[in-house]
Amino acid sequence: MRRLSQRQLNYTERFVQEMRDEIKPYVKQVSTGPFVRGVQDGSLPLEGIRFFLEQTYHLVMNDMGNLSIYVAKARNVAEIDFFLFMTIAEKIMLDSHYLLLKAAGVSRNRLAISEPFLGCAFRTNYFSKLAITALPGEIALGILLNFPVWAGGARRISAGLKKHYGFGKKASDSEKLDTDVLDRFSRATKGFQLKAMNIVASDLTRERETRMRSIGLLGVEYEALVWENYYLEGLRRAERGKD
Repeated sequence: MRRLSQRQLNYTERFVQEMRDEIKPYVKQVSTGPFVRGVQDGSLPLEGIRFFLEQTYHLVMNDMGNLSIYVAKARNVAEIDFFLFMTIAEKIMLDSHYLLLKAAGVSRNRLAISEPFLGCAFRTNYFSKLAITALPGEIALGILLNFPVWAGGARRISAGLKKHYGFGKKASDSEKLDTDVLDRFSRATKGFQLKAMNIVASDLTRERETRMRSIGLLGVEYEALVWENYYLEGLRRAERGKD
């Protein structure tokens, strides 16, 4: 692995901060959007929340597959460490997600026969494409920028579930709260951010800026669109359940 100069690291920090500023409207779009508002005020039917939880399960499973390819694309130990770190974090997320599914009354049998809804799979399918076409630094940027969009919604959903739906209790078969998956991953660790930033720096050049900006923004746009569909399709299925 080539040693990154301080100049390159500073350049990368400025670029990533510019991107973080640029995606703020998408963070707001998710954190104040109809799905999050519906959970926060208790107006979203529980069946709509169950739909969200089922789709999140499918997303996590696909993301784990994506991450295995990212590990294979790694060019050095630092990149292997980062993508393995992300894979382990995703497995912890899956284990915690089962607690939330159980609390919401989604059985393993129901989960087994559920299917991914295309409108909620845009972001993870896009990252599947990146697994084939993108450099590790481009993928790391996509992950880095996607996190605050997801996390902003997760924090508010957790609060709404606890306030209106009776969640936030200790799981019967664990020491964790049933909302652990939302609470645990609502903030990015410094270690995660530093590892990602270094990988971004390894591929960021003036010539690649436009491409990397496009890759990062498109992932965030897909994430925001997914959250819109959580609400629209979740509400539709809840209404259909009343028939």
